Parts: sequence; C-alpha cells; structure tokens
Amino acid sequence: MGNLTKQHQFLEKLINLQIKGHLNKEQAEILYKAISSFLKEPDASDYTLELIAVRIVKMGVDYEAYVSALIFKTLPDEFTKKELVKLEEEFYSYIEKEIYGKGLDQRITEKLIEQISKQNPKLNDSMAEKKAMGNWGWLLPHALTQLVIDRIIEAIDNAKVEANRGKKKGRTIRIKKMD
Repeated sequence: MGNLTKQHQFLEKLINLQIKGHLNKEQAEILYKAISSFLKEPDASDYTLELIAVRIVKMGVDYEAYVSALIFKTLPDEFTKKELVKLEEEFYSYIEKEIYGKGLDQRITEKLIEQISKQNPKLNDSMAEKKAMGNWGWLLPHALTQLVIDRIIEAIDNAKVEANRGKKKGRTIRIKKMD
C-alpha cells in the first residue's frame, strides 16, 4: 500500500489487519487517503474534545492506562507485545512532533479547564488553569492519542460499512410482524 509515510508503517500494519478481506484495493486506497489527510491536519469537534476532557477529569491518573488499553483493544491478535509497545511509542512520538502545539492541544486544554471549573466552582480561573496544566497537562498527549485512534478506527469502520453496502445491493431485509 505504502500511502502512509515510513513513520506510519505500524499504523499501516494495524489498518491492513483491521480491513483484511473486507475491502478491495480501490476501497483500501480511498481509506488510506482519508486517514493520511486526517493525519496531516487532525481536527475534532468541540463535542469530541468535551467528551475526552470529561473522561480525563473523571479518570484522573487512570486515564493513561485507559489509553493504553484502548490501543491494545484496537490491535488484532496478530500483534505481539513488542509490536504493541512500538505502536504506542510511534503514536506518542507522532503526537508530540506533528500535533502538539498546533491548536488541537490548546482546544483540549480549554475543555479541561471548563471541566475542572464545573467540578470545582469555588476555584478562580487562574487556579483552574493551574490545576489543568499542573495535574492534567501531562495527560494531553494521551488525550490526543485517544482522539487519533478513535478517528482512525472510525474511518476503518466506515470503510467496512461502505464496502458491505456495495455487496448487498438489491437485497432488502423484511421484518416479520409478530401477532
């Protein structure tokens, strides 16, 4: 396939194993283009960032383990522990180099501050910001990693649904009425 850079070869393996037997070559190419363009300019709705911020604030330090479990869950069984560790490292280095400091992290930080303020109404704005950056700032890469993984898995799932839709043309499903 080779549509993703060398830097993303583990990601490519992940995608290949996820779509094995589901997509033809043309469908796979479309999927790779969609993922590549997302990786070049990752974006998220405020709703998505809000959900991640809520989860971070609720889970606290457990959030890091949650993201690791999320990565593990998305991997097909063929992945070895060594490959899992390497994939996780590649995700984090990609996030740090390509996404951190480009706007998306500031938007998540804003959502974190909002959540902390909601949970602690007595805190003034600067204390809420300190708490978000001090206690939670190190969790930002995990939040961004979750966002990227979620979007990639969503793209894979959508591609599979589209592929299946093409195969079932003309067939309708009828639901029998129960008396």
